[in-house]
Amino acid sequence: MSLFLKTRSPKQRWLVRVLLLVLALLLILVLWSVNTLRSSLPVLDGDVWVQGVDDPVIVERDYYGVPTITGNNRTDVAFATGYLHAQERFFQMDLGRRNSDGELSELVGSIALEHDKKQRKHRFRLVAQQAAQLLSEKHQNILNAYTRGVNAGLTDLGSKPFEYWLLNVKPQPWLNEDTFLTVFSMYLDLNDGDAHLDNTKGYLEQVASREVIEFLSPLPTRWDSPLVEDNLLAPALPASDQVNLRSKPLMTYKHLTGERFEDAVLGSNNWAVSGALTSHGGALVENDMHLNHRVPNVWYRAQFRYPHPEDSLKEVKITGVSLPGTPIIVVGSNGSVAWSFTNSYGDWVDLISLDMEGNVYQTPEGNESLYQWSETIAVKGQKPVTVDYQATRWGPVVESLFGNTSYALRWTAHNPNATNLNLIELESATTVEQAMTIANASGIPPQNFTAGDSKGNIGWTIAGRMPSKLELDSTYPVPWAQADAQWSRWLTPEEYPAVMNPESNRIWTANARVASGENLKKLGNGGYAPGPRQLQIRNALMGLDQANEAAMMTIALDHRAIYMSEWRNLAMKTLTESARAGNRSRQSFYQYLSEWSGKAGVDDVGYRLARELNDSVMLKIQQSLGRYFYSLSGQTLPESTASDYDDGWMQKLNHDEEMIWRLLDERPLHWLSPKYESWDDLLLESIDDVIRDLGGETALARATWGQRNTAKINHPLSSAIPVIGQWLNMPAVPLTGDLWMPKAQQLSSGVSERIIVAPGREEDGIFHMPGGQSGHPLSPFYNRGYMDWVKGDKTPFLPQKTLHTLTLQPR
Repeated sequence: MSLFLKTRSPKQRWLVRVLLLVLALLLILVLWSVNTLRSSLPVLDGDVWVQGVDDPVIVERDYYGVPTITGNNRTDVAFATGYLHAQERFFQMDLGRRNSDGELSELVGSIALEHDKKQRKHRFRLVAQQAAQLLSEKHQNILNAYTRGVNAGLTDLGSKPFEYWLLNVKPQPWLNEDTFLTVFSMYLDLNDGDAHLDNTKGYLEQVASREVIEFLSPLPTRWDSPLVEDNLLAPALPASDQVNLRSKPLMTYKHLTGERFEDAVLGSNNWAVSGALTSHGGALVENDMHLNHRVPNVWYRAQFRYPHPEDSLKEVKITGVSLPGTPIIVVGSNGSVAWSFTNSYGDWVDLISLDMEGNVYQTPEGNESLYQWSETIAVKGQKPVTVDYQATRWGPVVESLFGNTSYALRWTAHNPNATNLNLIELESATTVEQAMTIANASGIPPQNFTAGDSKGNIGWTIAGRMPSKLELDSTYPVPWAQADAQWSRWLTPEEYPAVMNPESNRIWTANARVASGENLKKLGNGGYAPGPRQLQIRNALMGLDQANEAAMMTIALDHRAIYMSEWRNLAMKTLTESARAGNRSRQSFYQYLSEWSGKAGVDDVGYRLARELNDSVMLKIQQSLGRYFYSLSGQTLPESTASDYDDGWMQKLNHDEEMIWRLLDERPLHWLSPKYESWDDLLLESIDDVIRDLGGETALARATWGQRNTAKINHPLSSAIPVIGQWLNMPAVPLTGDLWMPKAQQLSSGVSERIIVAPGREEDGIFHMPGGQSGHPLSPFYNRGYMDWVKGDKTPFLPQKTLHTLTLQPR
């Protein structure tokens, strides 16, 4: 090196020395970063002395990083659970509590300020504090132990989690109330906290009759499959004297998104078959909980083992998934009972029409003053922001999404009595009947609860607190005079809807309408999912003579496109010989449809084309209807909401699939935009648009479903890290499945976990999860199991051979 420098000029030697210094500094920085990153890895082996446990707690991890937590009491197990959650998932937990309380700006800056302003009206931190104070002594002790465990686990890391180095902030300690803030983030995911359906119907009622609105947003659909069969009448098609798009000139609109709002996959599948269909006589339960995907995954697998609280000679052993931030196994099996959830889509959010003058509003008991308060939001790198809010006795005051009305937002989540830790009691339940009673008293976002036991019994009910309801349609805003009576109390367990051991020996739910008759009145309609997915599951179950884990897996992975085949048939019928004549693009479109696999397969072009046609036609119809009804009101959306709604605002209605298929079946000219001479014109234009948008006739061969449906499961900070940030994400692989089939899977949402298990025979159970146990990218458990989820390969439900043993010793 010295010879090299001697042969260079002084300027060259100076530049070389600078370059070497820069490289040395970069090397030091890389080594420091790697060392810092490694020092924040969780402890896997050895003894750790902690303050907060009564006796030693053993944590055994297997190949997938799944811990078996064995303690001498439930509080010690809770401490260990909090310890593990903090060591492997603390940033995820932090985002969960900050999301619901509107504290993200303190972490990431002004980019989250509007979100935080929106969240603060719910006052979730106050509700969480009140909910924590209402706990029984037993549950309070468990929560206290969990919180101590979280903070001990965070402290025992050699360095703060890597996300906090990137953000240049210090993680804040965990509080008891933060567990309930985590649960409130699930409320936000699973309930419509903005009451979009009520808002939209309330607006439409100003310009159209309820008969028209119920056709636009029908409750019954052709795909209904409730557990108890009924025959709700389809609404009549409104005549031209009620709706006539031809009577209005063709309108342009200031705001156009050009995109259809996707139906969310949030919600899930679950089903159970009784012992009459299994060789062993026990029940069999399946559950896919569909949520938005992220890194790390929503759930954290675990097995708890501890002495039975009422019989020390017996052991509680429960396996399933926990929610980081809480000390509970959310779904799983305890050897006697297995249970599962899907989103119920009952009516848990109401808008109350207000009669206000100034700061006074009317109530059934007379005038009452609005409650007013201010929230101060800390913003990283900026001065705090103060926002003023108002509330009524029914909830916070919110403006209509259409800017012309004020409402009170009433949500079960605002009541501290609606959230608790009662799900813990499922750990020692021994029968389905007992589990259903526990579920009814549990404080979670109300869910379809499907369970089976080792004796072969199966049942369905609602888990979560249910308010009483009046005989009124609360999918419209509720008049203030009826608001007090609408939710006057909680239903008792005896009043809950339930189905136990049905004659069919099968129970199924998939977010579509499950209940009928009086049970439906108790749930109401919070925006049920369209029914094709649920119907396909029901029909597959009915086709079984005998059930086992493999048969359940086949149904869970079923991506046959039964619903989309109707769009394929419609397209092929529209593309007549004369419509294709001389048009190579249409001919190719027709050919690919005729050759499709009948499934949402990654290599299938025919499915992609049918799906794109569905999106195009539905968008055109919704836009034309949106423009029409706006023209009746003479109003336009305010700038603040135009970007969200544009002229696709009617997509916030429910069951638009049924309404649009009615129009396509019956072809009423008065419901068709004057832009078209016939419905075939609209369909042909949509086909041509799809071809153009996909790149033209020569590009169709490459337009597979996998090209569109490629996994996008990202870490929330990956986009902020140049070049190497992508390595924080799960592999971007093509995915089978889509919205309207059992394998409900899109690029960033879908199956967040899969459990197939017979209680008492857990060794035969199957598990899937779109990611690994750890949130640390250097952990061997960061993405282990992900490709099993992608391919549908079986991952064991139970923890396997122990590879790591950690003992938490009392200090």
